Amino acid sequence: PPVPIKVVGLPKDLSEIVEKIREAGGRINQLELRQKLPYSEAKVSLMLADLESRGLIRKIKKGRGNIIILRED
Repeated sequence: PPVPIKVVGLPKDLSEIVEKIREAGGRINQLELRQKLPYSEAKVSLMLADLESRGLIRKIKKGRGNIIILRED
């Protein structure tokens, strides 16, 4: 398995999201991601915004949802 990068020191809930995206092959749509997590839509949105500001993910608008892409560079 790929070595987890830049997730050291991430809060548990955020690293859980990174893990789920990684399990999905590095990209997943936001709705699907939310269904895999025990958090509300609002909480997931906030956490994704946090990850995006840390440069760990990229969000791409797709229709009415988002595609979440893990940035492993």
